[in-house]
Amino acid sequence: MGKYVWPCPSYSYVSSGYGNRVCPFHGQEFHDGIDLAAASGTPILAFGPGAVTMSGWNGGYGNYISIDHGGGLMSFYAHCSALYVKKGATVKAGQKIAAVGTTGSSTGNHLHFGMHKNGSPVNPQSYVKDSDTTANYTGSGGAGTATNTVKAMFTAYYPADNAMEGGFLDAQGNLLDPSKRTCAAPPSVAFGTKMTVQGTGTSLDGVTYTVNDRGGAIQIENGVYHFDLLMSSNEECNNWGVRYGTAVLGGDGASGSAEQNETQSKPITKVVVKSVTGAAGTRKEDLRQLPAYQQAGVELTIQNNANQMQNPVLEEDVVWETQRSGAPASLKFTVVKDDTLSFHEGNPVSFRFNGQNVFYGYVFTKSRSDSLLIDVTCYDQTRYFKNKDTISYENKTYAELVKMLATDYSLTVGTLADTKYKIPQRIEEGTIFDIFGNASDLTIINTGRVYNLFDDFGKLTLKAYADMFLPIYIDESTAQDYSYTSSIDSDVYNRIKLAYDNGDTGEREVHVLNDTTSQAKWGVLQYYAKLDSALSTADLQVKAKVLLQYYNVIRRELTMKKVFGDVRARAGASIAVGMGLGDINIRNYMCIEKAKHTFSHGLHTMDLYLSGVRGEFSA
Repeated sequence: MGKYVWPCPSYSYVSSGYGNRVCPFHGQEFHDGIDLAAASGTPILAFGPGAVTMSGWNGGYGNYISIDHGGGLMSFYAHCSALYVKKGATVKAGQKIAAVGTTGSSTGNHLHFGMHKNGSPVNPQSYVKDSDTTANYTGSGGAGTATNTVKAMFTAYYPADNAMEGGFLDAQGNLLDPSKRTCAAPPSVAFGTKMTVQGTGTSLDGVTYTVNDRGGAIQIENGVYHFDLLMSSNEECNNWGVRYGTAVLGGDGASGSAEQNETQSKPITKVVVKSVTGAAGTRKEDLRQLPAYQQAGVELTIQNNANQMQNPVLEEDVVWETQRSGAPASLKFTVVKDDTLSFHEGNPVSFRFNGQNVFYGYVFTKSRSDSLLIDVTCYDQTRYFKNKDTISYENKTYAELVKMLATDYSLTVGTLADTKYKIPQRIEEGTIFDIFGNASDLTIINTGRVYNLFDDFGKLTLKAYADMFLPIYIDESTAQDYSYTSSIDSDVYNRIKLAYDNGDTGEREVHVLNDTTSQAKWGVLQYYAKLDSALSTADLQVKAKVLLQYYNVIRRELTMKKVFGDVRARAGASIAVGMGLGDINIRNYMCIEKAKHTFSHGLHTMDLYLSGVRGEFSA
């Protein structure tokens, strides 16, 4: 018997546990709850009785609910597709409060379930397990009378005198009796369940029906429950037709459940801009059209507020850094202050080396410790990806999303690869880096193709990693220092298992793809996902093959320092590596995760942080 209620009885498995983990968005992090993989729309139940302290959007958590259970205990539920209770509502243990989704920082449908005790995170599985159902709940605020409010479509019917329509008998073989207020409901709603009509704007609002029938069209579509209401005559049936509202399931059948309906919050499906004050400003950038004038050595130009092109005297090194994701490219340098030099934050900056384009961006920071020298930090236009925003979109590719947001932020776009996969629908809130990161992850999972988004001398560029292989070769003699690691401990899988719940057959269909060769070496490392929509067997096999190609690769990381510089070697590109590393002799391409280029008195060196490119090569 359970003191609390497991919040997602129809979950598939725990996809991520409590504690330290590698997050697809943030890298190494502390995971403050457990992730329960489940199909979109799967009911989420209150862990225990209490008061709702928040119901709404909460950053990377997406649609979010928190409940105060008293005694310093709080539970929360994240990434929901719909929220059914509002802040301030009192809920019972086992009451339906939300539906599973993938809002916020999420790449698939799941419930992130967390708990705090006296303000500190605790492991939810120390309090509740999946055998703690509403049926065996023994805590206070009993679950036996818990009610769930769902969106509903109500269709009137009256017994037809023909066997094809069920005749005058219900699904249990009993005579239909209109005076008993009975109804047909989806198979997931048990016979005998009380259902109260709400929100139709008719005299039936507040009337309670008892479930005793079924039907071929009685189902749940996109979270909407279908109910057929038994009427007392053909005339009443025709007058009613079809109505939409909400249904209160369970409880004692009293019509006073309107309070429950009032606490329902409509699911957020779209972001709509209601007002804009002032026009977006644009920067004058004649520097973009300025050609290179110096064919050898360093060339740095700043366009100031007076539209003057300045080439300051540089002191010490110029350092250019790029990272594959989550951070803009930076350029750092020190200039000598003289009587003519004048520039400010936001001014455009270009940097070339030996006549080659290297960096185009803007001054973000100026600092000084004496009157002669100014330390300057510049970032390219991906710095504006740090802006936080909330957007909705549907049926857009990763590339189309880049175009959309570039227009919103007046960013310049160059060549964007056709990423092909149309992302069905997303509501996002977070940084632009997060939004693009989610689109990239969804594209990888569905196509197996890895893409790199970066600024190419002032133009946003999206390229497939397979198109960024450079004719650069590095071996043991090239670098002054190196370090190397290899691992199968994280995000490496050699069995792909995909499942889909077939509502027509009542079966959970599972498709499995194994790589017996790597399993013989590493054991079985399984990737599991439950799909929201049906795919043909052929499509499922293609998807599993794509996932296996991407994940069935040893993770390799190699750092090389003080390599002879080449400005083409930026994060996201791949270079050829020939190294004897003990457990393996690498003779293949590796991806540049991070590159640091140093230009010092005409000498150009670089530090490269390399990794294996998933799905693009095998070492």
